[in-house]
Amino acid sequence: MAKKKEEKTENKPKKAEKKASHKAEKAKEKKDAHKGEKAKEKHAEKKPGHKHEEGEKHKGKKHAQKDEEKPAKKGEEEKPKKAGKAKEKPAKEKKPGVPSWVELKPEEAVEAIVNLANAGHTSSEIGMLLRDQYGVPNIKKLCGKSIDSILEEHKLLPEIPSDLMSLIKKSVKLRSHMEKNKKDFSAKRGLQLTVSKIRNLVRYYKRKGKLPLDWRYSEEKAALLVK
Repeated sequence: MAKKKEEKTENKPKKAEKKASHKAEKAKEKKDAHKGEKAKEKHAEKKPGHKHEEGEKHKGKKHAQKDEEKPAKKGEEEKPKKAGKAKEKPAKEKKPGVPSWVELKPEEAVEAIVNLANAGHTSSEIGMLLRDQYGVPNIKKLCGKSIDSILEEHKLLPEIPSDLMSLIKKSVKLRSHMEKNKKDFSAKRGLQLTVSKIRNLVRYYKRKGKLPLDWRYSEEKAALLVK
């Protein structure tokens, strides 16, 4: 019994030494692992995406090798590249002709224009009536002439062009309004603008020979023309 007790007492310090050495080894392993992780993190921070770039390069090489290995298809030949950009031709715009629903012939359209002019309609009114009643959207495509040129051939054009006459009528209305409402400054400004348009048109029609050179705009003349 005494021997067994002595053996136990001898084994106790040995076990303690073993445990201490085992703990020390574990601590060293943990330290080494921690250092290795830190080193990897530093390496990754210094060279981010290095592996990704290498992988892409490797893939690119593989694709290049495959392209080289592929045989060229029959009939495919390398075309020489032309210097400079090829000029693209602009697409030609197709002019639409007379619509299919137009039943009037050119002669009948001319007769209708003459009749409407004799009835006292202006060229703009004639165009609207032809569109709404006769179904002719564009008289120039049907007859090859405008309404004014047709009226000029038949000597039915008025002495004063229709656009100028409409501006003169507008100026007369504004003047009559200004006489009753003298503090209407917006109407006053509108009258000034219409008078300036009238004078510009008069100069234009004098150059074109549609108005005599001695023709001048005045309030009295405008009032007489409208009456």
